[in-house]
Amino acid sequence: MANIVNANKTLKVRRGEKLLTAALENGIKWPHYCRVGSCGTCRCKLLEGKIRPLTDFGYVLDDEQLKEGYILACQSVLKSEIKVELDFKQKRIRRTKI
Repeated sequence: MANIVNANKTLKVRRGEKLLTAALENGIKWPHYCRVGSCGTCRCKLLEGKIRPLTDFGYVLDDEQLKEGYILACQSVLKSEIKVELDFKQKRIRRTKI
């Protein structure tokens, strides 16, 4: 189960299913773009519980976001029941070239 606290929504997530996939299948308008963990649009803050990341979130999220508990829903499989907070108006993360 995943609880989106600021939307007062709870959804069932099947074993091995990504959080974003479950949310979209349950009619939640979760912000997303790439679905492969490269844009950061699906990021949310993990408040409780454990997930298994399918990729290194550090590629997209900065150190501050990682310390605050942000995860990528498109690359997160639940290991327990979780609570997340989501900004439904967030945009893609834009990187500057080095």
